[in-house]
Amino acid sequence: MKLFIKAIPFIFCSLLIAAHLFRANMIILMSISILIPLILIWKNRISIITVQIALIIYGIEWIRSMLNLISIRIEAGENWLRMAIILGVVALLNFASIFIFRSRYIKEKYPKK
Repeated sequence: MKLFIKAIPFIFCSLLIAAHLFRANMIILMSISILIPLILIWKNRISIITVQIALIIYGIEWIRSMLNLISIRIEAGENWLRMAIILGVVALLNFASIFIFRSRYIKEKYPKK
C-alpha cells in the first residue's frame, strides 16, 4: 500500500499526459502513457529506470507544449503568462516525481538483480 501511495504522483502525471496526447489525437502514445504505470508490477531496477525516463519525457513534452503555446498566444496578442505558469508547474511536478523513485524505500523494494 505504501508503494501505491508513493506512485500516485507518477500515475497522476501519466494520466495527465495521456489526456494531453488524446487532445492532440495521438492515440498510440496516449495508450502507452496510460499503460506505463503497470511497469511498477515488476520488481526490478529496470522498472524504476523506465519510470524515471518516462517522467523526464513527460516533463520535456510539457515544456515543449508550453513554449509552442506561448509563441501562438504572443502572435495572437493574447495573455500567455497564466498558461505558462500552469504548464511550468505541471512540468516541475513531473520532474519532482523522479525523486520519489530515488528514495531508500523504493531502492529496497526494487533491488538490483
